[in-house]
Amino acid sequence: MKKTAAISLITIVTLIAGCQSFKKPGCERAPTVRIGYLNLVTSLPLSVAGHEGFFTEQGVIYKAIPVASSNKIVEGIVAGDIDCFIGASAIPALAAELRAPGKLKVFAVSEITADQPFDALLVRKDAPIRTLSDLSGKKVAVFPGTTAANLLRKYLGDKGVNVSTITFVPMAPANHLDALLKGSVDVIYAYEPTIAIALSKGAVKKLYGSVYADMLSPNPISVSVVSTSFLRCHPETAAKVICALERAMKYMREQDKETESILAEQMKLSRDAANRCVFLYMLGHEQIDLAVFQRFADMLTELGELKGHVVVDSLVYR
Repeated sequence: MKKTAAISLITIVTLIAGCQSFKKPGCERAPTVRIGYLNLVTSLPLSVAGHEGFFTEQGVIYKAIPVASSNKIVEGIVAGDIDCFIGASAIPALAAELRAPGKLKVFAVSEITADQPFDALLVRKDAPIRTLSDLSGKKVAVFPGTTAANLLRKYLGDKGVNVSTITFVPMAPANHLDALLKGSVDVIYAYEPTIAIALSKGAVKKLYGSVYADMLSPNPISVSVVSTSFLRCHPETAAKVICALERAMKYMREQDKETESILAEQMKLSRDAANRCVFLYMLGHEQIDLAVFQRFADMLTELGELKGHVVVDSLVYR
């Protein structure tokens, strides 16, 4: 299994035999399914499902829609502009449940651990930055949206770092490495595949490993979601989409080299970078640990990221 011997292979139940058939009076035949995604390794199950023909086998016609941030992708679900998404931050999804209850269902969550990290703090090799305390007064590039900056700010503050002197710079991941190498920022809080690309070039080093895994392990910070309106009107198609994506999640755990090839093609990576890249493994809806997911939601409430209590059991797709 990719990059770790510590994590046992989790068997994801796949619905290869097909999904249950439901009919909703008054609903037209399901149109092309609109699937939102971020240009990160979090979206890899979507590429795998397309490449391996899992959607075709289910008879699903879909359109992949790139979105700039997790906040925007959740807004798309709430507004009815997309039908589901793969691998975006759980925080705006949970916040949406507080603002507009009943708009979405979670059908997969991430499994980030220290052995299977997804995030890291990177600096230039020649930078005089050795510890987290050295981040005081520095500029740190973070992923657009609220999640990365707010959680990193809280995490560093708890570690005794004077975060009031740090400038957090929201920036598209594609610009992180260039900004670091040119000196526009001192540190990048990067996700995959930026980490793998940066390390493969040899000009940067890892200052600190996964913040998310340090906060909670396994960390379900990334989720995949289907809109409840799509579920109500097209339950059979929604079930088939979830079926195809969960098959892709299982495939990623079992087929390292084949998945690397798909990743290299999807993101135009060198084989060295693709080989270094740590996949974001996800748990399908039947494998979601509700206690861990609830602990994560409660932690966000305690941190002030969520303005209320969310009961995650009602959010998980059945």
